[in-house]
Amino acid sequence: MVEVPWQRPLRVLTYGDSNTWGFVTDAATGNPSRLPDAERWPGILQAALGSGVQVLVDAIPGRRTDRDAEAELPIVDSVSPSALNGLRHAEAAGLSQAPLDLVIVMLGTNDLAIVPQRPLDEIGEACARVAQALVRGATAFTPDRVPQVLLVSPPPLGGAGAASAEVPGWPAVWQASRDLAPALEGVARAQGLHAFDGGSATPTSGPDLVHLDADDHRRMGLALADRVRSLLPAR
Repeated sequence: MVEVPWQRPLRVLTYGDSNTWGFVTDAATGNPSRLPDAERWPGILQAALGSGVQVLVDAIPGRRTDRDAEAELPIVDSVSPSALNGLRHAEAAGLSQAPLDLVIVMLGTNDLAIVPQRPLDEIGEACARVAQALVRGATAFTPDRVPQVLLVSPPPLGGAGAASAEVPGWPAVWQASRDLAPALEGVARAQGLHAFDGGSATPTSGPDLVHLDADDHRRMGLALADRVRSLLPAR
């Protein structure tokens, strides 16, 4: 009998904000809640890819690309402003989760609400810096296993541009959320990275117009599955 060598799973790290963390509003209480692992888009992606791939999650609500949070944000009453700076923690996250075969960065929504408004190409370049820091960390001990990078543009904010209590200057932010995908695509193309338009997979259907609901997560995870397969090494 010929023994088949055990193959370690390929490893994918998803690095994002509340829409990767699974933030939802509880329908019964109106309070913030979190979707179960299997219902968040990384969990849907995991199920679609199967046991040969391990999908890891590093996500924090309110996370920005490379900026600390303002002190007046409610969450900063409990944590340091730097806790929401994605770049500050990316290298350590890559080290923690190494080895990796693919890093997926889905950030930018929280940068859109920064005042004064950040240029979209600047947000895209910051996403790329976060990804590069993840790769540096991931390859520190495994330099021969360099992960691919996929920058995912978050689905645009929901609704029709009407005011939302969640985001100051909503009309401008709402429009910018629709213009982020081509800006991110341009940055990815210029830097030899891969990009995916999350808005092509799903709308943003949560009642606050900012967060994905369970159906949105399912659509996102399933839409990403084929793209992720194409970026992973052949087995």
